[in-house]
Amino acid sequence: MNRDINAGSSMKSKFILSALAFMLSTCFIAHPVYAGMNVTADCMIKSGACVREIEQEKIKVTFDINPKPVSPMKELIFSVTLAEKGSPVTDASVIVELTMPGMYMGINSPALVHTADGRYEGKGVIQACPHGGKIWMAEVKLTRHNKTVSVSFIFEVE
Repeated sequence: MNRDINAGSSMKSKFILSALAFMLSTCFIAHPVYAGMNVTADCMIKSGACVREIEQEKIKVTFDINPKPVSPMKELIFSVTLAEKGSPVTDASVIVELTMPGMYMGINSPALVHTADGRYEGKGVIQACPHGGKIWMAEVKLTRHNKTVSVSFIFEVE
């Protein structure tokens, strides 16, 4: 009888260890979504600024990060230039929400201030991913006339 109890306990321990190993491998190490590994950059920030249009508002958004190359754990200047029908947008509130697709890296939202001619700038740092991920997403959110709209840029750091 004592042997049956030990066998059951041993099987239970093996099951728990197997489940734990599976969870760790799929959630933290081997899963392709982890650290944005299955996401492709659509903004070649190392080559220069990226441009999108917020169609419903007809606002052209130009996003850039300096200095280049864009590297984690260094102070960076994030800039967004806004234009509506060719004219600078100077009355918006702008933030950039930086996230890593597939992995939570904390809250990182540099606030940008209007400097001139529809250009908004702010300083921030992109965190280093402990597992080597280099793909980041910047969601540019602008609030104007009590309405918030956004556009995303997916880019790679060095």
